[in-house]
Amino acid sequence: MNLKQAAVLGASWLALASVAEAQQAQLTPEERDARIQALEARLAELETQLNDLKESSSADVADVRRVQNEAVQVTLNNARPTFATPDGAFRAAIRGVFQFDAATYDQSGAASVPAGVRDLNAGTNFRRARLGVEGTAFTDWNYAITYETGGSGVEAAGLQQAWVEYAGWRPFGLTAPVRFRVGAFAVENTLEGATSNADQIFLERPSIAETVRGTFGGDGRSALGVYANGDRLALSAVLTGGLIGNSDGATNDEQTGAVVRAGWLPISSPDYGVHIGANYSTIFQLPDATAPGVAGPATIQLRDRPELRVDGARLVDTGTLNADGANAYGVELGAQLKNLLLTGEYLTINVDRSGAVSDNEFRGWYVQGAWAITGETRRWNATNGGFAALRPTNAFNPAGGHWGAFELAARYSVLDLNDNETGPNPAATNATVRGGEQTITSLGLNWYPNNILRFMLQYQSVEIDRLNSTSLTQIGQDYDAFALRTQVSF
Repeated sequence: MNLKQAAVLGASWLALASVAEAQQAQLTPEERDARIQALEARLAELETQLNDLKESSSADVADVRRVQNEAVQVTLNNARPTFATPDGAFRAAIRGVFQFDAATYDQSGAASVPAGVRDLNAGTNFRRARLGVEGTAFTDWNYAITYETGGSGVEAAGLQQAWVEYAGWRPFGLTAPVRFRVGAFAVENTLEGATSNADQIFLERPSIAETVRGTFGGDGRSALGVYANGDRLALSAVLTGGLIGNSDGATNDEQTGAVVRAGWLPISSPDYGVHIGANYSTIFQLPDATAPGVAGPATIQLRDRPELRVDGARLVDTGTLNADGANAYGVELGAQLKNLLLTGEYLTINVDRSGAVSDNEFRGWYVQGAWAITGETRRWNATNGGFAALRPTNAFNPAGGHWGAFELAARYSVLDLNDNETGPNPAATNATVRGGEQTITSLGLNWYPNNILRFMLQYQSVEIDRLNSTSLTQIGQDYDAFALRTQVSF
């Protein structure tokens, strides 16, 4: 019975009651009693029907509410489409990062350099163009898969990450779960590496941090890792393998190693924090220098582009070194005071050369700072043991007098890939490596109109000091570069 039927029954009962009252004066007492009993019986029947209707309506409402509670909820927080069940057991979010770079080079004061290196090419480049999905299944399982269509002008498009992790174990009273991850993902082994590439202060990481990251970890590394963190401590240990898509026998396909890192925030308050960290990376087995199935020496090569990717030239490069293994050690320092952030690292790379050749040691360091003119803060993030992204307090809205967030930045970095560079000619000893020393001074202005859009203007002064491997003549160069990045990240 529906509500319309109930209304008809109610009206019928009222009509009967009215007729009965009008006729009571004409009835005998016995007839009135009989009539009253009949009306009471009819009333009881109507009340039963109404109660049944209420129960049915309540059941219908409960079913509607149950369906609503079980329905997938869709949100669009900061332009990120997210689908989730009300209990949070299942969640999927579409993620994207798009970075478009434009740069020009001023080489008017360049020294003599080899052909193909002097003419750095100005132009544009989609540094990153990534789209993927990440989420949770059955409450305790996390996953992510991302495809990359951008690059540094030379890399091919391909899978950037694909992994699954279990995050349902909280030992020792930890509020955050210990996470066990397997697949291909970004293995981060430095403080600067712990910051997402969409949240960095400059267009690229410092060269020494990027060299260590790319050699021992980096994006798309096959790995098995465990992560644990508290409110002021972040720990990670990862067994590493080759890179996604590499199978030519000379590009880390057979590489195996490990990375461990610890980040600690010993001093902390709502207005400031001090970070202390250490990291260690090692390669147990280096990749062969020959094609698959062909025996040959294991090798390692250390090199990096000068903190800008519009031109793909690498101006410092050790060349291929026969080796049995390699290690990297690093110390990290960082301090945040309200809207000011200072960070720095010192990293050393030791190459265990094969045969009777003496080992090589390379090193580098950087110090950088960022000041949010509009007062925003880059706070420490316990999940990755680094400093989080800047988020504007007020999104760009000229009508309301808001212009987003502005940030000034400066950095000085050194990457030294020389070892015994003034010693004997390499023909006499392979211990001599003349990879070059690179020094870069960078200044930047970053504008954040909102949480997903970012513009980065950067100036670089680059100095390369490098000797020719045979003639010992200078083949380094000095130049200036200006770059602009447009970024969308959600």
